[in-house]
Amino acid sequence: MCIAILNNGKKLTRQELSNCWVSNDDGAGLLYINDGVLTAFKQPNHDGFNVAGADFDKFTKEYDRVYKLSRESKTPVLLHFRIATHGLDPMYLHPFFVSDKVGLIHNGIIYGYGSRDFSDTYEFAGELATLPATMTESVAFLDNPFVSNAIMDKLENSNKVVFMDDTGDYRIFNAQLGHWNKGNWFSNDAYKTRKTYFGSVAKTKTAGEQVKTQSYYSSIDWDAIDEKAWNDSFKQRNDFYDELDEDWSGFGRSAFKPDPAWGKPFITDKVYDCGTCQSAVMVDEDACCVSCGQYMTEAEGDVVNKMILMD
Repeated sequence: MCIAILNNGKKLTRQELSNCWVSNDDGAGLLYINDGVLTAFKQPNHDGFNVAGADFDKFTKEYDRVYKLSRESKTPVLLHFRIATHGLDPMYLHPFFVSDKVGLIHNGIIYGYGSRDFSDTYEFAGELATLPATMTESVAFLDNPFVSNAIMDKLENSNKVVFMDDTGDYRIFNAQLGHWNKGNWFSNDAYKTRKTYFGSVAKTKTAGEQVKTQSYYSSIDWDAIDEKAWNDSFKQRNDFYDELDEDWSGFGRSAFKPDPAWGKPFITDKVYDCGTCQSAVMVDEDACCVSCGQYMTEAEGDVVNKMILMD
């Protein structure tokens, strides 16, 4: 599931942090501003399944320090607690940087990115990092229609992403899918209760309930799990990974499929070779072929530069 949090209001309690940590047990990360520099902290979880132990204590100690800094500078802190779906290495804990001045956290699975070995969010951030450096100096680049529309095409109506720059300015994509509470934005309610996920099956634990074992399989209440739901969830996950492996075409470029609604020519003084049409074509403001809608990678820079000039 994962949970992404924009902490710009009341400090999170130890219980709320513990709920997030146990429900998302691969570790957690922070994105914050330290003396004007955008800074990341990542804490892998070696405590064990369903346990908030020494690594959780390290994380909360750092959070306490960072939150104090954020109140002094009047800037937000971004928190992310992870359940790995792509890339199990701790290096794929969030946050990720688009540039030295812009970072992000993400809740969801972005279709066409990631594999068993690489995080989808890591590759999504890497693609954004290929934009001109002059654009990614602040989150204002996300207000560019070309950029925001392209991002929403990839995120669709399920993924939630929070961007923040080194001034504390932020943007939330699909904010309506989460909720605000006491000045903070949460991508879901994992901070309220502890939830253990088995595929897509969740078992909720009350805040005070203690888990007596760290063993993954021995900690499962098999009587409480619907056997068909369990089997179906793992079949769906394996099918999903198989599909990603078949579609994967390399770092930074997904199997992006634009909606069949082609726009008018945006770049009118240049044509591009479209592999689908097998001809030279013009592109619209989303860098898509105006004849078939195929995304034209080589047109990205020209579209972005024209957008900048128009602004």
